[in-house]
Amino acid sequence: MGNIPRIITVDATGAIARIVRSAMDLLDLSIIQTDVPSSVDALEETKRANLVVTAFNVDEHMKGFEFALRVKQQSPDVSVIILGDEDDPDDLDEETSADSPFVYMSRPVDIHQFLRVLIGGLESHEAMMKAKHAPVMTTGGTSETMDLGPVPTLELTRAKTVVDTFRADVAAMSVLLVSRAGDILQESGAAGYADNLSLAQILSPIMAINYGVKDLVAGQVSTVQLYDGENYDIFVLSAGLHHFLVAIFDGQQGARNFGGVNRYGRKAVEDLIGLLGANAFLVLPPMKKEEPPKRQHVKKVEVKEEPIELARAEIPVDKPKEVEPVIKKLDPIKELDLDALFGGDVAVDDSLFDPEKLNETSSTQQGKTFDWDWAQDAGILPGN
Repeated sequence: MGNIPRIITVDATGAIARIVRSAMDLLDLSIIQTDVPSSVDALEETKRANLVVTAFNVDEHMKGFEFALRVKQQSPDVSVIILGDEDDPDDLDEETSADSPFVYMSRPVDIHQFLRVLIGGLESHEAMMKAKHAPVMTTGGTSETMDLGPVPTLELTRAKTVVDTFRADVAAMSVLLVSRAGDILQESGAAGYADNLSLAQILSPIMAINYGVKDLVAGQVSTVQLYDGENYDIFVLSAGLHHFLVAIFDGQQGARNFGGVNRYGRKAVEDLIGLLGANAFLVLPPMKKEEPPKRQHVKKVEVKEEPIELARAEIPVDKPKEVEPVIKKLDPIKELDLDALFGGDVAVDDSLFDPEKLNETSSTQQGKTFDWDWAQDAGILPGN
């Protein structure tokens, strides 16, 4: 079979052939692919294959799992993948899946898992089965059990010079420098020419694919990929395991620039890797998250308390002492003649109220007290 792996696709519609060819282009692997529409014709071809990818319903002559069993009977070392359509079962029953000598996957497939299974199938049946049950890569470029750690820092000022030079050399409309996390670190060219943010996030899982492939291809992975479309032609070049370049061209002429992108793009990648040094291919351990201290749970012990009987307090109260009155009572007047005091007429001399006499009295009696005796002496009140 030579050194170049051979893949046989068996599908009357041709859809599987396009899926496999696109996946190989994405991985930038050199293979020999043969597309056969008939199950009868494909059996002879599978003898010279490393991997066979067949449809769930091959044709009117044979089902996919029947075809897979016949392939394994005549060529036990050939890996077989059955790729179901959207209308086919999502998965086989557990007993069939456990005993089957093939891998079954239904569409739409998880692109990361599908690529891993394809690469494993090119190596051996055991590697393919291991890849089928390996943790599936997420869109962020990590799996449930694998963490690529933090993205290495890059000197952005010098990186911008590399990006600008690369865009000028290939005459691209726009060139992006993107991190594994989907962040645009540098942008050169026409701003807003395409939805750069969405493009960066969609392409970021390529970094996770490269990490998964590097052990299988024995070495550090360097990829150049082309997405040929009507509106845009997009080239993606990996710069280590954590960064990649995106060159965007007009859809009518970009594909013709593959030679220039491959030449000048690889030079730009080498310059970026030179800025990163060993960090370009180094996977750092993830930073440990500090867990808050666990709260200590104290077990409460129930204590039975006996009721305490309180004695009634007796407080002695002194009787109030008799207090003598402050005002002493005078002896009563035994013979009080009120008529003599208030009943008699008082003869008053009219001359007493003469103004001149009053003035004389007032001037002579200044500073003196007007009492009962004075009134009698003055003739105002009768004497005794």
